Amino acid sequence: MNVEKPAALDVRGHQRPTAPHHRDHRPWHFKTVVAVVFVVMAASSAPSPLYGLYQQQWHFGTTTSTVIYACYALGAILTLLVAGGLAEHLGTQRTIVVALATIVVSFLTFLLATGAWALCLARLIQGVGVGLLTSSAGSALADLHRDRSHRAAAAANSAATSTGIALGAVFSGLAVQFAPAPLVTPFVVLAVLSVGGLVLVRAIPAWQIVPERLGPWRPRMLRLGAEPRGILLRVAPIVTASWAVVGLYLALGVDLVAGLLHTTDRALASLVILVVQGCGGIAPMLLRRLGDRAASVTGCALLVAGVGVSVIGYDTAHALLFFSGAAITGAGFGLCFMGSTSTVTAAVIAGGHPQLLPGFFALAYLAVSVPVVALGAAASRFGVAAAFSWFGLLVALLAVVAGAIAVGPRANHALCGHR
Repeated sequence: MNVEKPAALDVRGHQRPTAPHHRDHRPWHFKTVVAVVFVVMAASSAPSPLYGLYQQQWHFGTTTSTVIYACYALGAILTLLVAGGLAEHLGTQRTIVVALATIVVSFLTFLLATGAWALCLARLIQGVGVGLLTSSAGSALADLHRDRSHRAAAAANSAATSTGIALGAVFSGLAVQFAPAPLVTPFVVLAVLSVGGLVLVRAIPAWQIVPERLGPWRPRMLRLGAEPRGILLRVAPIVTASWAVVGLYLALGVDLVAGLLHTTDRALASLVILVVQGCGGIAPMLLRRLGDRAASVTGCALLVAGVGVSVIGYDTAHALLFFSGAAITGAGFGLCFMGSTSTVTAAVIAGGHPQLLPGFFALAYLAVSVPVVALGAAASRFGVAAAFSWFGLLVALLAVVAGAIAVGPRANHALCGHR
């Protein structure tokens, strides 16, 4: 993609020009895409608090729940690796519409589910929808921002992602406790919001040159050239450390809080996810003026401090200390996500590397999903406390390495050179 003029999409068929790339977009255009990211990420976390009810209804164990989550991660990662270039073919606006339609199909699959196999299918479809959205939303936000600011777009993307994950899980947790139909209510509400988002996205005036007639599209494996591969490798330690922390709290957070507070209330226990992801959404908005490098280094420092405080709080049975560490960790994740996303989005805009975003998010989903699956197995064998302490130590060490790399001169070029 070129900053001066939009690149023609690589498709067969006649093309019709649309509005100029630098046209003035109304604030609601940008806010609509931010809201869509929020809703889709809320959908991604909404099923997690419901697994206990599904287990009671269909009599499956924790291992099956882990497999169901793995289907979601597999759908997202494969979509990013194989269909991440779909936005180049359809345009980001149409890709976002397809993503929302796919998410709605996943809700219908949840509502019609009759066993664990159907939950695997629903989560797989949901992963496909999330993969399609994340591969296109970052560049769409940068295009629709009034100043075409990749840093502001990254801050909004980070905030919407974190708060969406947080509130989606909390909403479902509250539905389990208070809704008359907890396996229906979350999906109906999110389906209505998704359809509304789809209609609004379609109403935004096109911000790219799009084809009048689409030629054939074939899935192809993601391939990165030397320059985009170098950028991705330089942000990889930050992405891996920050998203692995999210996997740590997603996998063990509810069980940790349940044991710490001696409660069986899953809505209360899921508050740790709200704290981590909520602070992950607030920090980028409060500190959105930080440069990419400063955000990444600060975020890594907060990850180390936060995980350390949480481990100490859990080992000493000090709930306030544990939640304080979770809040610090969440802020660190938000800043790391903002800094790395801004770097990658800037490279997409300035260097014409559209495959960078799918590669970036494939790495992120791999970093968050592997800990969830591995920690589920480790907790079953060694206990929740041991798994949390040892994995927390590993993540903290990785964050130290990522922060040191971010301070280095080569990372300074990568994190600052695309502004």
